[in-house]
Parts: sequence; C-alpha cells; structure tokens
Amino acid sequence: MIGMANTVGNYSNRDIEKLFDKYNPNGIKSGDMVKVTLSHASYSARVIGLGLDIKNKKVYADLKLIEQNRKHPTRVDVADCSTSSGLTYPGHHNNG
Repeated sequence: MIGMANTVGNYSNRDIEKLFDKYNPNGIKSGDMVKVTLSHASYSARVIGLGLDIKNKKVYADLKLIEQNRKHPTRVDVADCSTSSGLTYPGHHNNG
C-alpha cells in the first residue's frame, strides 16, 4: 500500500490504489524530494509518507523539511507539491 487511508466505508486495496492515483495529480511518492508552493511560501522538503482523506477527496504528504522553519507546515495537500531534482540537502556533494 502507498500510505495510510482514513476510510469511511469498506474499500478494497484496489479501490484505495485508484483513489491515491486520482487524488495525486503530480504522482508524488514517499521518498520524493519536492518543492512545496503555498500562497504564502515556497520551500523544499522530502516526502516521508502519504495519507488518503476519502471524505475530502485529497492525498496529504507528510514532509521532512530541508530547512527547519516552524512557519512551514509539515503536512500539505500533494497538489501543492511538485517533484524536485534538486540536491538532497545543503552541503550535499560539496555545494556549500
């Protein structure tokens, strides 16, 4: 299974997989480096988990922030994330 599902009814694993695909337009997966773009901020993070919210028809990404900032949320809608091919963390491969 891709992540946790908060289910209201009885869903098969196949149904849950289809819902993850439907509500995850950018194809974000656990372990991906992403750029999160919100109305007030843009920042980089790594996806450490995904959660399906069937009631609200959304998939949420649980994040580990690259730069610790208490103002940035660590759980966001995957629609606000895009995959990033950036470096893993500051200093990775002698970049700073």
